[in-house]
Amino acid sequence: MRGSPILRLVLVAGALILLALPVWQLTRQTPAPILAKPAAVAEDLADYRVILKSSGTARLQAMVANQTTASSASGVENFEAVFSMSANEPEDIAVFADFVDRTRPSALRVMVEKGGEVLVEKTFWGTGVVEDVLTIPTK
Repeated sequence: MRGSPILRLVLVAGALILLALPVWQLTRQTPAPILAKPAAVAEDLADYRVILKSSGTARLQAMVANQTTASSASGVENFEAVFSMSANEPEDIAVFADFVDRTRPSALRVMVEKGGEVLVEKTFWGTGVVEDVLTIPTK
């Protein structure tokens, strides 16, 4: 190889730097990204209003996992409860009606609203006691 030894040194050093640059970028240590605090979870909650209407006088209840059971006094036909749940994946709601007249077929109408919009509306039938689970669709 002919030429100046200094020029050859510069060319070899440049080639080594160009070869080492991708290896350095892959192996260098970068600081870990700072994760968001759980405070963003509170923004994800929504209030769901559960409206129970029975065909006769009854004791009405609505239950959601890990929350206090909402229960009416005995002998009512309408009852409302509000539960705070995840806006993206709401829990199922268990409903219960214990009718005063246990000899006739009875109906329990359940509506679930979120922000004034009816999400689910369903009627359950039974004699004496009606209990079922209502699934709220995810959007």
